[in-house]
Amino acid sequence: MALVNKVGRRTWKARLAMLALYAILTAGAITTLYPFLLMISYSLKGATDQDDTRLAPRYFQETGASVAVPDKESLMGKYLDDKYSGDKDLIASTRSGASANAALVTAYESFLENLPLDDWVAGYRTVPPQLTSQLSQRYESWLQTRYRDIQDLNRAYGEQNTSFQQVAPPAERFSERDWKPEPTLKWSEWLQFKQSLPTDYRLPVRAQRIFQQYWNFKTEGQFANVPPALAKGATGFDDMALPATGAWRAAFDAARMPLRYQKETVEDRWNRTAPGRPMPIAASESAYVVSHATELRQDFAVRNYRFVLDYLLRDGGVLLNTVTYCGLAVLAQLTVNPLAAYALSRYPIRGSYKILVFLLATMAFPAEVAMIPSFLLLKDLGLLNTFAALVLPGAASGYMIYLLKGFFDSLPAELFEAGQIDGASETRLMVKVALPLTRPVLGYLALLAFMGAYGAFMYAFLVAQDRRIWTIMVYIYELQSRSAPESVMMAALTLAAVPTLLVFLFSQQVILKGMVLPGER
Repeated sequence: MALVNKVGRRTWKARLAMLALYAILTAGAITTLYPFLLMISYSLKGATDQDDTRLAPRYFQETGASVAVPDKESLMGKYLDDKYSGDKDLIASTRSGASANAALVTAYESFLENLPLDDWVAGYRTVPPQLTSQLSQRYESWLQTRYRDIQDLNRAYGEQNTSFQQVAPPAERFSERDWKPEPTLKWSEWLQFKQSLPTDYRLPVRAQRIFQQYWNFKTEGQFANVPPALAKGATGFDDMALPATGAWRAAFDAARMPLRYQKETVEDRWNRTAPGRPMPIAASESAYVVSHATELRQDFAVRNYRFVLDYLLRDGGVLLNTVTYCGLAVLAQLTVNPLAAYALSRYPIRGSYKILVFLLATMAFPAEVAMIPSFLLLKDLGLLNTFAALVLPGAASGYMIYLLKGFFDSLPAELFEAGQIDGASETRLMVKVALPLTRPVLGYLALLAFMGAYGAFMYAFLVAQDRRIWTIMVYIYELQSRSAPESVMMAALTLAAVPTLLVFLFSQQVILKGMVLPGER
């Protein structure tokens, strides 16, 4: 029955009260929904903008392609940070040729396409605290086309990786004076993979950048100690120009210039393509961002989710383990608790009250208190690293037994008397009479059991340390222990929240009936 009848609702006072009530409920819903939306927003970001508290990431709206040194939260800023692995000095040193025309940009891309492998390094590498990168994912996919499984790769490379995700691309230190790569199978195949990379991945090893790093190291980072004749109006190491000739150039060649570039540098090669013109690196990257804005936004938005899904599914059994654990937990609790509650309700004894008090007393202690005793008991029973260790300790719940006993007590005694007159056994009375009337409560308790099992990670990790039976939450906990970036963890938590969200959306009636019916009866 409605609290306000149809006639009463027509008054302005009633309408004003209902309007205020709906406004309060709407505000409450927004405050509840906002943290979840904020979590989704953080999951779409990365290292450069994970501290931005706006719901809509800035790179969705701004490209920053026309800015010489773009803001780190814009699409251009995220692109450069991703391409140059967060090296701000390297980014600043590549802002040359920003005003180049389209023809020169096309010539530069053709120049990169034909540049020898020793004259450029692969961009988009992984740097802490990141756990993956575009280069790593591309390299991983390429390796999976050549090797059947990770064991084949380990035998070929002489490594001990547990998954393709752990195979790191070889280091390229061409800017070091005497560095030479080891002639291994991994390096040989890396060169094959490297040759297949598009021009956007190719970062030319510029002698000018090596010269800037040389003087940065020589002056211990103090630009004021650079000789004025060498600085020539530069405001920092990133602005210093490499002398074409002279004593400064000769000293640099003798002390620091890599031997492979003594005869010809990347700049010398470019000067033959476009004499007197600087490399249009900034213009090329700006044009790339403008022409690939949609793809870049999509990649930045789904990258964290793609990594989390790949991380969770690489072992193959995590979803099956989660479903199995949750199913067994619900089945066990819907078997043990109704039986115990029915026995206490139908066959009360002198100590029934004390038993209920004891069961309710278990709710006064946090679950963490029982973890170590449960672990020791399961260890003595030889049940560690089994689903039995996950399910059995939580099969009985004091709260569920108490709630079900109260509901069984409220059922009319005439129902059971009628069944007994017809010759029904006690088991038949429970199955055919009591449990059907308890379905709403059982549905509500099943949801509680599912939530408890699905959200468990500390206890599940304690009693089942074998990765073969880890659940989703344990994998996410292990991901956090690897110091995963905040944006990656938000993506993992968002994915983990999807099943519970769907369960609540499709089980609203069950939840309401389970909470309302015990009070009504």
